[in-house]
Amino acid sequence: MKNLFLFLCFFVFVGFLFIYFFKSKKCLTSDILNVEKEIIGNDLTKIFLNLSSKKDFLLFLDSNKNISKTFFEVIELNNNNNLNQQKTDKLYLLLSNQYYDSVYSSLQKDFPDISKIFDEINLAIHNFNKESQIKKNPVVNILISGFYNDIVVTHDTINIGIDYFLQLNNKYKPRDLPTYILKRYTPQFLIPTTLISYFSQFNLMNINDESLLNEMIAFGKLYYVISKLMPCIDENIILGYGKEEWEILEKTEAFVYSYFIQNELFFEKNHLIKNKYINERPNVFEISPNHPGRIARWLGWKIVKSYIKSNPNTTLEELLYNKDYLKMFYNSNYKPL
Repeated sequence: MKNLFLFLCFFVFVGFLFIYFFKSKKCLTSDILNVEKEIIGNDLTKIFLNLSSKKDFLLFLDSNKNISKTFFEVIELNNNNNLNQQKTDKLYLLLSNQYYDSVYSSLQKDFPDISKIFDEINLAIHNFNKESQIKKNPVVNILISGFYNDIVVTHDTINIGIDYFLQLNNKYKPRDLPTYILKRYTPQFLIPTTLISYFSQFNLMNINDESLLNEMIAFGKLYYVISKLMPCIDENIILGYGKEEWEILEKTEAFVYSYFIQNELFFEKNHLIKNKYINERPNVFEISPNHPGRIARWLGWKIVKSYIKSNPNTTLEELLYNKDYLKMFYNSNYKPL
């Protein structure tokens, strides 16, 4: 009897170990997994701390042409026309002002180890490249932008203005964004927001169709891909919702779906009506004062998830390139209870 008890205890212990390992294996970070380096990471957060002259600033822009052209939108540094000079003058004043040191101090508190950001982005890119025909190997630049730009991407680069993503209660936050959007400009949203921006370039949709469903599926594909690249990040964070907002959406899924059916919204082409459900808003009052904005994107993600269940061999690359939204919709067999 004693031996049987010990055997059962051992069996339960092994079971817990198996469950723990299986669960945590998905969430191992890149340094633990020792994955291949898929990106080049440049920490430029200190680069403007000690600007001694405009000449030094122009030298930086000249030696980092991707940043100067795509992020700071300086087209020709050697062009001496008035507009170009005014632009570089304004940028220099913006990035050499007295508050820059304070923003950098705040950054050190909220992001004490920039290398971890590179690790997480690298792991996501690695997860994508594992099953893709066309590999992604972007250069990732992280800098303090003086709130000039948040994230600017090209096929080969990701430029992050990390000062946008300080904690919500930080006094150095962008002044031109409403609170319901600012909530997503915080440290926990940095990685998914960056990846959504980057992979949106490769996310195909039917440009000849103006239906709401077409846009819903496009957003749904993108969110699904990011959720698979970063399995440790909660789904509500990937889709840009707080926990309370997420609970409302999840509890009323069948109601939201029936609302879209009854109001014939899936094939709606009127932009004013579409914008109510897919664009930024604090709430979708047409459904209820409690339902958060961008609800059509969330529903599109639900449809894509259901589609993948019926088509489990679809790779993430294939999903991004698939623009047959009608086929995906009808083959999803999506119908919440």
